[in-house]
Amino acid sequence: MLLRDEQVPLLLKRKHVVRGYRPLNQPKSFYLKSAFSSHNEVFNVWTHFIPAIILFFAYLIPELLSPLPRVPVLILQVGIVLLLIASSMAHLMHSRSELDHVFWFLIDFSGIALFGITIGLQRYSSSDHMSLIMKIIYVPLLLIVVLGGQYFSTCYLFVFKPHYKRRMELRMGSCFLLACWLYIPLHYRYQDPESAGDPALPLHSRAFQWLVFSGIFMGAHIPERFAPGFFDIVGYGHQLFHLCIDMVAWNLLDAANLDCSSDEGHVHLPRNIVAVSALIASIGIIGFNVHRMMQKAKTKRYDE
Repeated sequence: MLLRDEQVPLLLKRKHVVRGYRPLNQPKSFYLKSAFSSHNEVFNVWTHFIPAIILFFAYLIPELLSPLPRVPVLILQVGIVLLLIASSMAHLMHSRSELDHVFWFLIDFSGIALFGITIGLQRYSSSDHMSLIMKIIYVPLLLIVVLGGQYFSTCYLFVFKPHYKRRMELRMGSCFLLACWLYIPLHYRYQDPESAGDPALPLHSRAFQWLVFSGIFMGAHIPERFAPGFFDIVGYGHQLFHLCIDMVAWNLLDAANLDCSSDEGHVHLPRNIVAVSALIASIGIIGFNVHRMMQKAKTKRYDE
């Protein structure tokens, strides 16, 4: 039996979504099985799980089995797979309790952070146009922007101030700052008079356009804000946000495939070693952050 918004804790409510909430405190198997039943998260589960499966078999496995796997391309593919799996699992499992909600959306935020990092690392590794100074500072500043500016702030506000009314605006602002930083390695190509002949740039541009659309749907709660209760199962803004992110990922994958040759993707190139090291370090930092945040979350009351 599905619940209405007044029957679930405030932390688990979505703005302008009235019906379709799953009951709390059920066995974990109940939420796993709910992937095959109707509720207000099922569309979110499948719009990221199906693309993850397609990406894994159509992009990641063929790249791994190629004669010369390209490190920058693999980094991006891994980041997108982690994003999609983390997102689909978060939407599937978070409704069990407030603490489950916090844990699974910390996992979701972690997937988003790794997505941002891997985009930057792929573009850094595939760029031949960056100045020496930018080559030195880009990756450290990328980690600062993603982890410090976007990820840690998002996690902190979610765990300690989940009902802060400007939380979404701050999150959207930090994501926009990150998106701008991710385009620094492409700046020189956009300024090149011969950029019209660059087949990957339109794909990078379309990825940014889809990202902007995704932010509008999620941040403005469109269209459900205009008809609360009408889009409860299918059609509310976060679901449209998911579809836009799928389009972002698709364009990024095809752009990376064009950007990186087999020679540039060799594992022993210094910039690829830097990229792999940065990704491994980021995973470690993010894992530690989730552990610490959950320790803090267990001491908090979210119904106040």
